Amino acid sequence: MLQPIFATCEPRAKILSGELAFELFAADLRAVVEGKAPHVYQDPHTFFANTFATEGIKTLIREVFGRLSRQGIGSRAIRLETSFGGGKTHDLIALWHICKQGRRI
Repeated sequence: MLQPIFATCEPRAKILSGELAFELFAADLRAVVEGKAPHVYQDPHTFFANTFATEGIKTLIREVFGRLSRQGIGSRAIRLETSFGGGKTHDLIALWHICKQGRRI
């Protein structure tokens, strides 16, 4: 039987206290590209420290950079198939940071 989330995860203090700002819930790729995003999205180290690396995002990163590096892996087109709130923008922000920072992350 699947346990409730609060039995398996401990929310951060900001979430429990209600202090988490609303704009942190809506990732905005354009704001990141323009350097205007909240710190949690703008700073690559903070972004990745707060991002759980799912198998989906690992596969996406491998395929995109495998293709860009001409290693022959990865599709020419990748369709991100998730519903609203499924992490598509989050995936794109991760790719942006890796493109900009390379191995410095």
